Amino acid sequence: MNRTEKWNNAEKWNNALADARAALLETLNGLLPDQWETVVFGEGDAWTVSTIVGHLIDSERGMSIHVHKIRKGEETLPAGFDLTRWNAGVKQRVGNPSSAELLAGLEATRARTLQGLAGLAEDDWTRTGQHPSRGVITVEEYYETIAGHEVMHLAHIKEALGL
Repeated sequence: MNRTEKWNNAEKWNNALADARAALLETLNGLLPDQWETVVFGEGDAWTVSTIVGHLIDSERGMSIHVHKIRKGEETLPAGFDLTRWNAGVKQRVGNPSSAELLAGLEATRARTLQGLAGLAEDDWTRTGQHPSRGVITVEEYYETIAGHEVMHLAHIKEALGL
């Protein structure tokens, strides 16, 4: 990969992440306080809009850590990692933050993600690591996953809210 391709990748994923985040914030910033507690997923332990946003923060943080580990040549997942169990623990890990705290968490996590993206070397884009649901993917595919995950859950939120 040459410098132009590296810059194009960085620009491409900066833009994709910005677009996904802008769409999410457009919806979240228009919510009334009670809408944050709208149930999005009702099976088992119900996930509300707040839970989904906490999950997005938690998962983006985790995927950014994966990228960091990949760059260092480390394993991305511990032996026996169970994604279903991990996701079931999101409420315990994230707690019960206010909507303002969730919005601040989105901003802080994205700033760290973009900092990591900006620091990638040319050969980092094709390095691979084990993602818990996608299998072995490249660093570039991690950024695709972060953006796509946000877009997917925004669709879930909008459906639950009837938007």
